[in-house]
Amino acid sequence: MGDINSLRQYVINTQAQINTKKAEIDEKANQISNKQKQVYGQSQEIEDKLKLLDTRNKMLQLSIDQNIYKKKVIYSLLSVIIALIVGMIFFYTFFNKKMDL
Repeated sequence: MGDINSLRQYVINTQAQINTKKAEIDEKANQISNKQKQVYGQSQEIEDKLKLLDTRNKMLQLSIDQNIYKKKVIYSLLSVIIALIVGMIFFYTFFNKKMDL
């Protein structure tokens, strides 16, 4: 009878250890699951921020392009004005020389 009782006690102790290890494993699995959810959430935030960054880069590029276009228009108008002034000076001197002759 002593062997059966000691064997029964051994089985009970082993079952308790198994239950304890199972609880620890379940707890670790929950922690890992929570960490995975956290990592997924962070990766989603990173993707959202990258999309926002791309949008802002496009906006910046559009603004730079608009500024380049405006500079071209300003320089074109300035060159037309200078050409008109040079033309007016040319005609003034041309007609003054003709009148002096």
